[in-house]
Amino acid sequence: MNNCKVLIVEDDALVACDIGMTIERYGYSVADTVDTAEASVEAVRATRPDIVIMDIILNGSTDGIQAAEQIRKEHDIPIIFLTTYSEEQIVKRATTQLPYGYLLKPFRELELGILLDVTRKRHLIERNLHEKNQILTRRLIKSRETETRLQEISLVDELTGVYNRRGFHTLARHQVDIAKRSGRSMIICFLDLDHMKSINDVHGHGAGDDIIRAAAGVLKATFRASDIISRWGGDEFVVLLINGECEDIRLVDERIAKNIDEYNGSAPHTYLLSMSWGTARYDPAMHEELDDIIARADAMMYGNKTGKRA
Repeated sequence: MNNCKVLIVEDDALVACDIGMTIERYGYSVADTVDTAEASVEAVRATRPDIVIMDIILNGSTDGIQAAEQIRKEHDIPIIFLTTYSEEQIVKRATTQLPYGYLLKPFRELELGILLDVTRKRHLIERNLHEKNQILTRRLIKSRETETRLQEISLVDELTGVYNRRGFHTLARHQVDIAKRSGRSMIICFLDLDHMKSINDVHGHGAGDDIIRAAAGVLKATFRASDIISRWGGDEFVVLLINGECEDIRLVDERIAKNIDEYNGSAPHTYLLSMSWGTARYDPAMHEELDDIIARADAMMYGNKTGKRA
């Protein structure tokens, strides 16, 4: 595990002790254990942990979400939120800090071990990608030709800020390996914008770009920060929900529809954002390839789109 250090922020001493013993059994070490949000900020500065497990509701005037915000401003350290709460407002506030995952109390040891493994590896991948993109940017920004090349090898879609297809495959491959080892399922959601030709023809391609960006914003608001959102190409998007066992596909559909309706209710333009989508579950026990699951979700999306037209 290369002595990966974890800071535990929990005001229940028994829970903190259980977490500490569990992570040590999985090969991690405890950098420190503190019981207030204020102490967590100082502990991060002092111990420089690799991961922070942060209870959302803590004793004192500051909660875990506020502490996570301060930590993110100062350090590039992944944070896992620990909570017994599921109120919508708390979840929305927590999401603003881009946590790497949530652990509900009482936690299961296997779930904590898998979440730490996923967090460590994803953070390493994203940090390496960020460093490589910085190096490439410095080297290739000098001319139009090199700028074009940079766009070709980038892992992030320039228009929307989500991952592009290359970035999706880079991250998804590692998630598939983890799913095979842990036996946990994932969900693929394939989405396609409706009426794009009409929007481009009537309102111009600038409006088409705006609606694609709006679609990406809806997806960011719909899915967790730990999920992998990508622009597949043109007006198509693919999302990998890495904790498939925790998701009801029907509820995923409802969240997408709700956020689309909310966007249209306040959109500054007359044309509507409309999307068709299909979802398919990836079960590692079935020995399917990820591309086959994407194809199934794509076929379901197409069927739903055809049904709308009918």
